[in-house]
Amino acid sequence: CPGQSSDRLAVMPQEPLVQQGGSVQLNCSLACTGGTVQWRGLDASLGSVTSFPTHSILHISSAGVASEGTKTCQGTCQGQLYQRTVNLKVYALPDTLQLVTEPRALEPGQPGSLHCSALGVYPPTGLGITWYLGDQVLEEADFDLMEAEEMLFNAVSTLSVEGEEVEGGVEFRCEVKLSIGQETFTRVASVTVSTGGDTAQPVATTELPPEPTISTHDAPPRESLTETTLEPAAATEPHSTEHPAPQDLVTGSPTAHSATATSAATAPAEAPETAAGSTVGGTALGEEGAGTPEGTVPACNLQIWSLPAEGTRGRALSIECQAQCAGNVTIRWLQTPVALSQYRQEVGGGSSTLRLDHAEPQHQGYYQCVLLGHRSPAVSLRLVVLDDSSSTVPAVAAGTALSLLGLIVSAVVSQRLRKRSRYELR
Repeated sequence: CPGQSSDRLAVMPQEPLVQQGGSVQLNCSLACTGGTVQWRGLDASLGSVTSFPTHSILHISSAGVASEGTKTCQGTCQGQLYQRTVNLKVYALPDTLQLVTEPRALEPGQPGSLHCSALGVYPPTGLGITWYLGDQVLEEADFDLMEAEEMLFNAVSTLSVEGEEVEGGVEFRCEVKLSIGQETFTRVASVTVSTGGDTAQPVATTELPPEPTISTHDAPPRESLTETTLEPAAATEPHSTEHPAPQDLVTGSPTAHSATATSAATAPAEAPETAAGSTVGGTALGEEGAGTPEGTVPACNLQIWSLPAEGTRGRALSIECQAQCAGNVTIRWLQTPVALSQYRQEVGGGSSTLRLDHAEPQHQGYYQCVLLGHRSPAVSLRLVVLDDSSSTVPAVAAGTALSLLGLIVSAVVSQRLRKRSRYELR
């Protein structure tokens, strides 16, 4: 260790990003036999630490804005001290937007206004709202920010439209983007004016890129968006403890929410297909959650980890995603470095485990799982697969054994020669 650079101490992921209410694991490792590694200066309320001889894992669950900040890991190797820091970032963006029109039914040829709200946003920097008329950009709108609970913000933008812009079949669309570093998150809500003069119910579209490494990409074309149209008087009645659904066009109303209990998830553009690397996309998630009244699904805590914490090439490895909640639950893997068919999957007891008899470098990367039918956020794990540094031990041991055997044989032969020489001299 002496004389080596501090690169021996590594923290993964290097740019951690977690969604509000989600979970994240920070793995600090030191390539030094007999060394020590541990996280320092942590408030016990912000996370828990699991330490091993060569690495230490910081677990942060139910992340909030207070979880943000610099995390410090220190390691020692033969008397030398190493230190690494990472900056954990937290973001929040609602699954759906609220879109309200005034008057409640836009009439062709009559002026009106639209109000688009994103409730519970963080951080406010990097937030942008854009209005569209069909595929034409109307304006990148100003918006009002108001403080909300848990250090979050509510953003509201208003678009005023002239009578000549309100035509039958015209679609008005509100697009909210939140940019954090190289990552961009997008939410879309739209409303269409019918030819009969009644404004169609809004359409809410959600894009949920995987975390913590979500690719930056623009919103896909309108024809590629996964949509859920909220018809008047949705089939599912609101829960008895909720207020009756209003008749205005609010996508976040009880009626609207019961129709989209879990918003459809769109996989990122760069994610490989299931055959090359497992990714769940499209309407599967939306179908699982559809029709579940708000307030009837119990809260669940979803966790993900690997055993061991770091994979070793050629050795067994397992990645487990487990839900802590009552009742039967279904866990789905959203992202794996290679196709799910290359793992041995075990499901049961509220957990799903991916097992490998022999880990290889291609198994290194991000793993992400989600709980279907619940509002628990997806959780992610960054897994590292290292070369087996102990593979040289058998060869060294064999060489040492042969050397010792050679010394023993030499000693025996030498002793016999000395005895023979003494006998001949006599």
